[in-house]
Amino acid sequence: MKSNGMKRAFKGLYQRLRKRWLAENKPHRRVKLANIAEGIHAGQITKASDAIITERYLLGKIGSTTDRVNVCAAIDTPMGVITDEAAAVGDMVNVALLGCAGFTIRMVASAAIAQGALVEPAASGRIATLGSGVGTHHVVGRALDAASAAGDVIEVDPFYFLRVI
Repeated sequence: MKSNGMKRAFKGLYQRLRKRWLAENKPHRRVKLANIAEGIHAGQITKASDAIITERYLLGKIGSTTDRVNVCAAIDTPMGVITDEAAAVGDMVNVALLGCAGFTIRMVASAAIAQGALVEPAASGRIATLGSGVGTHHVVGRALDAASAAGDVIEVDPFYFLRVI
């Protein structure tokens, strides 16, 4: 009999505490979501594409608006590597940011590249061996693999600095 009395006492105590807790901590019926488009980013960011992108691992530049990205040309300032394809304009793509990626990134070669060579943007978002000519060069990393031909996807240690000759 004593055990049944204890069970009833604990059950009553539990019900009173639960009722009190629910009164103080009313469960919300609405789902609250954070705004995922703002804030800080840890090496990667998601942007809408300014163009159809049919190849992964191309260099990207800031697009037509702040929330967009476009494929980088040889003369553009790169912001990162577009790691996705975009079937239509406006599709969301991931961009691995240069200088803060924290990991190696694949990039597409525009021609043969020696292992260990510094690389810079080339036409159509691809990369080439750093040129020695007069001008401004955006160095985007060091090739960890060798590329034997245009279109080869190689692993690159990404970083960014500007070289002016």
